[in-house]
Amino acid sequence: MSTVVGVVAPTRIRCEHLADTGGDHVADNDKAKLLAERASLLTTVEQLDPGDWDTPSLAVGWRVRDVVAHVNFNVTLGLGVTIVGMLKTRGDIHRFMATHARKVGERPIAEHLEALRRVAVSATVAPTTKPSDGAIDAFVHHHDIALAVGRDVPTDDARLRWLADGIPQATRFIGCTERVRDVRMIATDIDWHYGTGPEVRGPVAAIILAACGRSVWLDRLEGPG
Repeated sequence: MSTVVGVVAPTRIRCEHLADTGGDHVADNDKAKLLAERASLLTTVEQLDPGDWDTPSLAVGWRVRDVVAHVNFNVTLGLGVTIVGMLKTRGDIHRFMATHARKVGERPIAEHLEALRRVAVSATVAPTTKPSDGAIDAFVHHHDIALAVGRDVPTDDARLRWLADGIPQATRFIGCTERVRDVRMIATDIDWHYGTGPEVRGPVAAIILAACGRSVWLDRLEGPG
């Protein structure tokens, strides 16, 4: 993700498990979960075989190395490069990100790993975004990489619930808000539900991925929504 604008969730819909957002304790807890999500991604990437890096990921048009390069923008993308890139793409943030990720993706594996290790110990997120936005980004791209090379992604129920809570209020460039509008999502593996409308049921990880535009686990979901 890059510079984004936050989105306020519709007031007519209530998420029963949204955490209190006030207080230093909550802020520190959110940062800890963000760091845990990034550390989990790092563990998977460190275990990749050299040939895995050129495998097409679940992010259309991106190899695994391009996805890692994109995640590393948290520590490698400077303001000057961003401004020039945005000018070249006439303000199209998605086109800039896609083009730059493929360009930077060509760098040696060792450089990607060094940068990702810095990301994994940093709670920094893009301007105007929240720790949950950064964690959702890491979660989705973790699956983009791991599932493409036949690896499992470790799960943590508390963190999954926190990620799911963040979906309705996620930055607009993740695109969740429109996708979850007018549906009721019900997790079948943890105690979590959100929204009103036609129901969608399934594992919470599948719900999160679908809300973020990934179709890989749509077959694990059911319901008219």
